[in-house]
Amino acid sequence: MRRRRPFSSSSWQSSSLRQSASWRNDTRPAPDTTDQPTDAVLAVSQARPSVARARYMRIAASIVVMAFVGLLPFALDSYWVFTLSEVMIYAIATIGLDIVFGRAGQLSLAQASFFGLGAYLAALTTTLPAGLQFLLVVATAMIAGAVVAIPTLRLSGLRLALVTLLFGELFIWALDHLGSLTGGTQGLVVPALAIGDSNSQDPTYGYMLVLFFAVAATLTAVQISRTQFGRRLLAVRDSEVAARSVGIGLVRTKVAAFMLSAIFAGVAGWLYAHVVGFVAPPTFDLFPSVYFLIAVILGGAGRVAGSWLGAAYIVLIPQAFSIIGQSNLFPILGGGVLILVALLLPGGLMDGATRTAGWIRARYAAMRQMSSNRRPA
Repeated sequence: MRRRRPFSSSSWQSSSLRQSASWRNDTRPAPDTTDQPTDAVLAVSQARPSVARARYMRIAASIVVMAFVGLLPFALDSYWVFTLSEVMIYAIATIGLDIVFGRAGQLSLAQASFFGLGAYLAALTTTLPAGLQFLLVVATAMIAGAVVAIPTLRLSGLRLALVTLLFGELFIWALDHLGSLTGGTQGLVVPALAIGDSNSQDPTYGYMLVLFFAVAATLTAVQISRTQFGRRLLAVRDSEVAARSVGIGLVRTKVAAFMLSAIFAGVAGWLYAHVVGFVAPPTFDLFPSVYFLIAVILGGAGRVAGSWLGAAYIVLIPQAFSIIGQSNLFPILGGGVLILVALLLPGGLMDGATRTAGWIRARYAAMRQMSSNRRPA
């Protein structure tokens, strides 16, 4: 049997001395990498100018678009100025529906009721100052949104849509049967809102008034999407169970989404009444709610720009069919377009526009790369 060699401190010291000697003899200098940028540093340094350039390009594009939109009423006749005002009014209401449906995932068919509530408040409070009217519309719309939201907290999908539709039908019933207050089926005439030396029913001044609120609504919705509350809405939409597990209050989030949606629609209705000058129950029945929903789906749920595209579609396309004398074709062709978008572009028109823009940028970058490679050294 082989005997194990006992541990010797002298042998350990000699081996350690040999290792230290070998380390001392290895005099090759270590490579100096302090001044050599790594790949990550290079990537970040190259990305910073592109990010800043993209930000400046977005700001410049926004300024150009705003200048163009602001000059439109001076270049178009009154009919098209009024039509564009209608597009912006519907865009405000559609942005509100996108908050509760596109972001929070709550299928609501009560948006036209909130829209009508703001319109009738404008008709019934004409003796009040404009600022007080606006605050009253906002407060009443908030309460109405909470009234619709609280009984439907445990519902989702089609059941939620049916219950919100019931609220809409109750609103129309009240308009029809409270004739002494609402004018019944005959509607109400709404005096113009004074704007300095002019009024809201002047095409140009009404356009500017609506444009101001449309820009404010757009910026507000964009800011909401960037906040923690906006991320909570997306979490509730994706999975209520997962959202609850991470501490998100479902009741508070859903009620807040309905209240915000109602505020946007109420303000849009208030503007509609003062710009058009007349309100009647058929304007706020089921069909406008369906059109708002179509606008959100068609433009792209969860995208503010998609709400603008959808609103432009539901206003301008029927106008185009009416001009050529084929108004009856719009429901057929409009339904066909909606089906095609649902099949080919589940993310809506904005998703298609984003993909197209990305493809164009990729092709342009590839062409530039090819041209630089062919250039002689």
